[in-house]
Amino acid sequence: MVILKNIKKTNNMISADYYPEGKEPKGFMRIEDGKVTEHENASSFAAPHVRNELKRLAKMENPPTEKTFLWY
Repeated sequence: MVILKNIKKTNNMISADYYPEGKEPKGFMRIEDGKVTEHENASSFAAPHVRNELKRLAKMENPPTEKTFLWY
């Protein structure tokens, strides 16, 4: 489980703070033009899931500012 907070999207960029398992330490990821351009890693296990979710949210016109997601 990961909680994304402070999700921000512009034309070619999306970014968010992320909290693996819903707690500190937090990470941060920014994706521009489909590529990760900034990453403060909080969990190497959660990072690929965060990247995939941010890419999915980037396709939305108005993504939420906060989102919890699970995988199995």
